[in-house]
Amino acid sequence: MKRVIPILLLPEVAASLPDTEMKRLRLTVYLCLTSMTVSVVYTVLDLISGVSYALPYYLVIFIAPILSLLLVRRRHFLLGKILVLLGGSVAIFAAAISDPFETGVFLLFVPLSIVPFAVIGFENKWTSIGVVLITFFLFLLSRFGDFELPYETDLPPYYTQLSLCLNYLIAVIISILIVYFLVKLHKDSEFSLREKEKTVSEKNVQLTKLNEELDRFVYSVSHDLRSPLSSILGLTNLSKYATSEEELRRYIDMIQERIKAQDSFIKDIIEYSRNARTEVQNEWVNLPVLSYELIESLKFNDGASRIRMEVEIADDFIFKSDKNRWKTVLSNLLGNAIKYHDRTKSNPFVKLSASRDANRVIYRVEDNGVGIETEHQERIFDMFYRATDTSTGSGLGLFITNEAVRKLGGSIALTSQLGVGSTFEITIPLTD
Repeated sequence: MKRVIPILLLPEVAASLPDTEMKRLRLTVYLCLTSMTVSVVYTVLDLISGVSYALPYYLVIFIAPILSLLLVRRRHFLLGKILVLLGGSVAIFAAAISDPFETGVFLLFVPLSIVPFAVIGFENKWTSIGVVLITFFLFLLSRFGDFELPYETDLPPYYTQLSLCLNYLIAVIISILIVYFLVKLHKDSEFSLREKEKTVSEKNVQLTKLNEELDRFVYSVSHDLRSPLSSILGLTNLSKYATSEEELRRYIDMIQERIKAQDSFIKDIIEYSRNARTEVQNEWVNLPVLSYELIESLKFNDGASRIRMEVEIADDFIFKSDKNRWKTVLSNLLGNAIKYHDRTKSNPFVKLSASRDANRVIYRVEDNGVGIETEHQERIFDMFYRATDTSTGSGLGLFITNEAVRKLGGSIALTSQLGVGSTFEITIPLTD
């Protein structure tokens, strides 16, 4: 039945309606179908019983819902609802004043006095009240008015009892339908409210985190951007007083190193911004090819030439994911492994390996470098955190790596021992 409204309306019209209005229209359709079914059942019963005086009223009960549905189709929602309600009330009124058999047809006035508030809605409360007052007036008129309409007198004995039972059953069914609708609407509203409260709570947590990160970001960026500039300014002043070409060249080399450090820092900031603002893009990732490309791009890094690179990844290791974020993650991890390799060891190595199952990819970057002290391991993914005072990095690399992995719906874990080495394990779920 939930598909009735989208079929009844044009798809673009149904899609534009609020959820509450869709539910009210669905209830209107229920009432229309119920009214049409009732008219058919009573027509058959009367024809079998040889009763014909009420057939015009059943015709009204059958036609009014059809006209109502046509109005709904044309987006005249309020008019369609009023038509089916008043059409039912008028037909019941006519049946009641011509019914000398006490068949209980007046019972149907009860659900018709309740349903307007459910179908029409609070925003049109005066219309709902008007429909209810008209229905109540017709009820009073049918009970206390003096009308003389033709009716059948020679009826089977079972007709009155059966009609009374049917009218009672119809009134109960419509009343239950209305109560169920109102209870469900209330339940859905409560659920929606809880979901919104949950979303607001989560947004508040995220906002608090973002504010904290922003405070650290502004402080660290201002400090780390000014620090190289201050050093460069000092070195340029010293170079003015250089007494030899060798001393001047040393100052120039130091200035170049500070410029490189600042350039690297600015690149990290750009990478952080790109990861935070761009959506995940799925494309084919050839993991072994990507790994070799990154090794090639980093081979001129300081100390990279003396490190043995091992790649243990199958040639056909291909899957769909965000290639740019994978490149960011692996580049940062591989760059750190090279930067912090142990220069005292005779056989430094970095091993890249990968495995997968039906639902995820697991990538490992293992090295026998200097390792990370236990007290620093829980914080190395924090923004601007440096594990040592001698670190020359921006403190953003592993933070960006962790954020990129989270954007992919995955996780990253560290196993490290000081003086032995480190292993970073990335777990990323596969996408279709």
